[in-house]
Amino acid sequence: MSLTGALHIGATGISVNQAALEVVGNNLSNSATEGYSRQRAIMAAGPGVEISAGTFVGSGVRLQSIVRVVDEALNARVRTATSDQQAALARQNILSQVESIEGELSDQGLSTRLSTFLNQWSELASNPNDTGVKSLVIAQGQSLSEHLQQMRTELANLRKQVDSSLASGVEVANGLLTQVADLNRRIALEESGQGGANSLRDERDRVLDELAEYVNITTHEQPSGQIDVFVDSTPIVLGTESRGLELETVTEDGELITKLRVQADGTQLTPSGGQLGQLLVTRNNDINPAIAEVDQFASTLIFELNKLHSSGQGSSAFTSLTGASLNLDPTAALNDQVANDLPFEIVNGSFQIHVTQKTTGADVATQIDVDLDGLGADTTLNDLAAAIDAVANISASVNPDGTLSITSDSSDYTFSFSDDSSGALASLGLNTFFTGRDAASIDVNEILVDDPGYLAVGSDHVAGSNGTALAIAGVADQSLDSLNGLSLNQAWKKHVEELAVQTATANQNVEASTIIVESLTNQKASVSGVSVDEETINLLQFQRAFQGSARFISVVDELMQTLLGLV
Repeated sequence: MSLTGALHIGATGISVNQAALEVVGNNLSNSATEGYSRQRAIMAAGPGVEISAGTFVGSGVRLQSIVRVVDEALNARVRTATSDQQAALARQNILSQVESIEGELSDQGLSTRLSTFLNQWSELASNPNDTGVKSLVIAQGQSLSEHLQQMRTELANLRKQVDSSLASGVEVANGLLTQVADLNRRIALEESGQGGANSLRDERDRVLDELAEYVNITTHEQPSGQIDVFVDSTPIVLGTESRGLELETVTEDGELITKLRVQADGTQLTPSGGQLGQLLVTRNNDINPAIAEVDQFASTLIFELNKLHSSGQGSSAFTSLTGASLNLDPTAALNDQVANDLPFEIVNGSFQIHVTQKTTGADVATQIDVDLDGLGADTTLNDLAAAIDAVANISASVNPDGTLSITSDSSDYTFSFSDDSSGALASLGLNTFFTGRDAASIDVNEILVDDPGYLAVGSDHVAGSNGTALAIAGVADQSLDSLNGLSLNQAWKKHVEELAVQTATANQNVEASTIIVESLTNQKASVSGVSVDEETINLLQFQRAFQGSARFISVVDELMQTLLGLV
């Protein structure tokens, strides 16, 4: 090898080590840059040069590449753990809010309010003629109704909040998908000339990390350097194409359900992780059931209490009464759920209607049959009105809005009810305590608010009796078929306990997932993060190599000067 070749060896040493120093400097400059992956100069020995037969000497060093120090498998694990953590946080947040709305951890929860209301009925049973106690019963009923309405409203608002979070989350996720597709294009372009797109790859990894907060993702890198992104096995980014996400709302079993799908072809997605995945699950599987639970509680309370109240009697009797506005088909059977959207079921049975003459005190009871046995013609609203209208001294008719009205033929006659085994009175809104059908519509009957004398206390048409009040006082402890054999108190307690377990589990999942994310993030930092101490050592190493190459060139130059001096 000539001295010129030796100069070349020294020059490669200076050039390559200068580049390595620049890499170290870049690492140090970006030691606090989020998403930056440590880079490393990869050096390789130059090809050997034959200086004599079979004898080769090296030709210096060459810079093979500048690479990012990353562990793609570890990065994937971090994203999966991040998706799990964000899902756990989302569920913990929602369940905590549901628990707060229901308020059973305080003394102002539904259980306490129901107990206070029913205790007032027990007090009324002990003092059946006390108008002050009657007013308190009505006031407590209004308080309970308002609490149920408020719970229902707050749960519905929570669902709207989740819907808003879903919409904004999808918008953010779509922006991230667009960024990934654009970065794919730029990386492929930059690396097509055999160059490296380290900064762009760092940016793409940062975007993917953020995307993992919204949905659980996996990636597959193509030979071009582009990556495809999947949710489970469904692609949401293919090369430079973002396929997009969108929400759809469908009705399943009469309930509005929100789903996530691919914008490009409508493929439904069921992400198991990330904020979006968990918000979908929590909305459909936690909030909707919580609303349904509150509605069922209110509906059961309304019907069970109204069944007792509608068969009872107060100190005042009716001269005129109109049922609830239900827009019924008066020609359809009362149990025809297609034609008649009744809030509560009417069954085969009967009830007594009592007509009392004020001046004489004479009371005549007439049984009104509600024939719904499916044999022959079943009772319609028109049939029921006709049967009541046939009772002496009262009239009954069906109004255009499908309500049933009953009036006395003269002011000397009043009417009341008893012994309803059909549920018709409660279902049609006749002599009821509550109005409405669920937690959103429950309220105390305005007739009672205007005149507490109509509050049904007795059950046997005897002045001062308390049978209805006693029965209502224990209504929450009665086993009910509609609640699978549980009582109102038991059913609500079961719901509260299940919610408490779910919330506690959600808290544990947050703690566990956070520990995993922190551990994996630390591992990732140890691999890809910049250690100032380590880079300082590299700085000294490449500095010494640079200085050595420079000294080598100086020596070769002296040798050349010596040779030139001999000429």
